[in-house]
Amino acid sequence: MTRQILALFASSFLTVAMSIPSVAREADGVIEAIDQERSELRLSDGQVYHLPPDFDYDAIAQGMTVVVIYDAADERPVLHAI
Repeated sequence: MTRQILALFASSFLTVAMSIPSVAREADGVIEAIDQERSELRLSDGQVYHLPPDFDYDAIAQGMTVVVIYDAADERPVLHAI
């Protein structure tokens, strides 16, 4: 009986773990370009991040070294924090 309960718990855990949305990721680099019209930020590695509508563009500048936290679930990464 204990093995059956353990097996049920393990399979339930794996089912839930597989259904969790993607976890935020982290990257660092130097800001190469800021496109306010397209709400995009490009880092020195060439990766482009989509910026949220309420993003404060005065807080960043080209040439700054930054660490970004983003969600990679969509086609283009969406920035959550910088």
